[in-house]
Amino acid sequence: MAIAVLMSTFNGERFVEEQIVSILQQLPPDGSLIIRDDGSTDQTTAKIGTLHDDRITLVRGRNIGFASSFLCLLTMIPQSASIAFFSDQDDVWEPTKIAAGCSRLSGKETTPTLYCSGLLLVSEGLEPLGRSPLWPRKPDFDNALVENIATGCTIALNRAAISLVLRTARPDEIRYHDWWCYLVVSAFGEVIYDPEPLIKYRQHRQNALGMLPGGARYLRIMQAIKRQSWLAVMQIHLREFALTFGSEITPSQRRALDDMLIRGMRDALRVIFSLERRRQFLRDELLFRLLVAFELTVRRDFPFASRS
Repeated sequence: MAIAVLMSTFNGERFVEEQIVSILQQLPPDGSLIIRDDGSTDQTTAKIGTLHDDRITLVRGRNIGFASSFLCLLTMIPQSASIAFFSDQDDVWEPTKIAAGCSRLSGKETTPTLYCSGLLLVSEGLEPLGRSPLWPRKPDFDNALVENIATGCTIALNRAAISLVLRTARPDEIRYHDWWCYLVVSAFGEVIYDPEPLIKYRQHRQNALGMLPGGARYLRIMQAIKRQSWLAVMQIHLREFALTFGSEITPSQRRALDDMLIRGMRDALRVIFSLERRRQFLRDELLFRLLVAFELTVRRDFPFASRS
């Protein structure tokens, strides 16, 4: 099966060469590494240009943000490619990452399938810091409505899943490409979570989001929420999902989707006091409900789902 690795870069000159080398060392001879530079102003593209390998395709683009950049990359996959892997610009892939993803996706050709794995958290110098959480519950649509457990740099999609995601009506509206892929594929196909950490996930000041072990994970989450309303992002994704796929989902999926769309205070109260649990950990479920209450009372600019 032909493989395409998709990488979006932005001012990543410090680590991009090391990441690319770790990919090329395991990429099959007929595989491709497609890199879209998202308007870098440093030496990122120059560093990539020093790596002379026919499997590399570099596309220079304007700055549109990482989510739109990755969704754009999905449109560039060769027709011969049956599996696409997402890659960040600053990690290091374990030697078995591509083989593991291909193995878990084997035999799933007719079913939209997303594979994702655990992460080994490391410092800038690749010293171990811990690992990503071990998710106690199986991935499913109800979970994807409110939480992303498929970190982008671990994702592999088969051709059926790629075709499904490419149907997104308004890709420019999507804020997190990995969460979007998890939501879409979980609705119509299968999501495979592999707890084995197959990426050295480098943590540094330039991470778009990143992840830290233990309680520090929640500090990183709170810092991200201060920059951008997480609840607003969730509502945008749910609204876009309803727009593109709402007529195709099952009645039970429609009810679950409608239960999480917040159009006003009544809907918010329903979410806060719901008897159903959707997030992986109970503490995260409680924090989610507190966040709903906080954002709707403090943020005056919250975009209710009913707005266009």
